[in-house]
Amino acid sequence: MADMRLRESTTLLLMEMFSGGLLLILVMTSSADQEVKQNLTSTVGGEVTIPGPVKSSGYLVKERLVIASVRESGLQIYVKGFLDRVSWDRDTGRFTIRRLQSNDSGIYSVNQGDKSDSIKLSVYDAVLEPGVTVTSVSSEGCTLLCAVDQLSGGTLSWYQGEVLVNQSSTQRSLPLTVDRLALRSSYRCVSANPAGNLTRSVDANTSCTVQQRTGDEDEEESNRLLRILIPIFSVATVISVIVFVVKRRKRATDLQALILSAQDVTPKEEAVQENTLYDLLQAPRIVDPTAAERT
Repeated sequence: MADMRLRESTTLLLMEMFSGGLLLILVMTSSADQEVKQNLTSTVGGEVTIPGPVKSSGYLVKERLVIASVRESGLQIYVKGFLDRVSWDRDTGRFTIRRLQSNDSGIYSVNQGDKSDSIKLSVYDAVLEPGVTVTSVSSEGCTLLCAVDQLSGGTLSWYQGEVLVNQSSTQRSLPLTVDRLALRSSYRCVSANPAGNLTRSVDANTSCTVQQRTGDEDEEESNRLLRILIPIFSVATVISVIVFVVKRRKRATDLQALILSAQDVTPKEEAVQENTLYDLLQAPRIVDPTAAERT
């Protein structure tokens, strides 16, 4: 494949040698044999502008493969895979590659006359935002799990404040155990690669159901219970008072009814009652008639 690319490059350059034979030697000794002066990074789907301007004539080369040339202020693209993706700015003289792909990574050079500048381009997958879930909770604390769908050429890291506490460049999920005494600390999970990073911050004190127990929290809990219990006791007291008043009124009503019923008696009934009472009082005085006669 490398020889085929070299032959393609040679063929393209031979087409140009009649108008500038010296360029054949300059381009053939470019790219991989030169020192890389700059590293560029970008993401799939993004774009990058290659340093090194070409004002009137020159070449854009990727690892000995001529991608495009500028002759008499006109751009010509030779590689099909770069059609409609490589442009040249007439004002700045710079090449730009758009809609980058993973296989666009490599060493590029811009050749102009006796000048040649090489750069290394690294194209990474776009960084995905991590997600955080709580996987377990106990009286000692909880475990948080940070995960991404894809981790290509990057890292997944846990930070407590500004301190790195766990990191992986191979696993798409990364656990973190948080002690109950450290729930109030700030935590963040960072998904990153050389092209960028995305962060998910976590409030462990809220995410974990186990709460840190301190004197202040105990006092707050007591106050919360008092705020709940006081209204309950108040309502119960009011109900008790109401029940007591109702019962007292009922007793008073029953007593009044009893008095009224005692007072509501006819004269005849009073006479019967008086006779009966008299009879009862006089009963012991009745003497046996036989005893009276003997006397």
